[in-house]
Amino acid sequence: MNLKGKVAVITGSGQGLGKVFALRLLQDGAKVCLSDVNEDIGKTTLKEFTDKFGEDNVHFMRCDVRKEEEMTALYDGAEQFFKGKVGIFCNNAGINHLPGWRMCMDIDIMSVMFGCELAMSRMSTEAGGSGGLIVNTASLAGIVPGFDQASVSYFVAKHGVVALTRTLGVNHTLRKTGVKVQCICPSFADTAIVSSLTSNSQNRIEKKFGLMTPEFVGDCFLKLVKSGENGAAMAVVKDCPPFIVSDYSKQMVQAMALGAVFANKVFGCEVFTTRHQLMMMVAIFVIFNLLIYGILL
Repeated sequence: MNLKGKVAVITGSGQGLGKVFALRLLQDGAKVCLSDVNEDIGKTTLKEFTDKFGEDNVHFMRCDVRKEEEMTALYDGAEQFFKGKVGIFCNNAGINHLPGWRMCMDIDIMSVMFGCELAMSRMSTEAGGSGGLIVNTASLAGIVPGFDQASVSYFVAKHGVVALTRTLGVNHTLRKTGVKVQCICPSFADTAIVSSLTSNSQNRIEKKFGLMTPEFVGDCFLKLVKSGENGAAMAVVKDCPPFIVSDYSKQMVQAMALGAVFANKVFGCEVFTTRHQLMMMVAIFVIFNLLIYGILL
């Protein structure tokens, strides 16, 4: 995607990953409407970017993503300021589980669902729009199992963001609407989501996973925006190039269904458990190697 002159809106972009995402888009020629619930932080970032990129290329609007009317006003305000249609909408605002599960779910998944609905309805070529791109900030927590009961809401929300992205990011929807949907799934980065945790939790995270710089995640974000495929979930891990995590769940279910039928008919298994699955995989591997050995001989 050529970003020159594109109008982008990024929620939660006064600081952290959102701020770096905005910087990367501005550096590549886009116009960015910053947004944050903290007006002081947002205006500080606005001044910083305005001094560097010019007041015609950067705008700021306060927005609480939990309020649909403020999200709608943000979208409209960006188009009014830049006198052009929004081409990139980034649902980036997020928190960890500490403020409570309900607020975590409201911000980390419910607002993302509304943001997608809003952007899809405005961008869709079916509704007179020009198409566009939606980028959701998920997390590696949206792909791997959760750590503990305390953080369950965060993992549930981020799994929801990945599922939402993959569900909307299918080719028949893209052909119908002209809107591409992607998500970025970073591991732990040095942002407020981590720094607000207890010192013990921070030390455990840094020792086990390491902390990425927001700048590194921002570089990967730009690669996703410029060349990522529709429905892509890009994982970003410390000291590793970004990679797309494909969804093979449908194929896996089909394979397990065939295995369950076979195990039931041949061995009378009522439930095709993980132990049965492992045994069958070993058997298939042995048979395959025996066949290859026989052919080579």
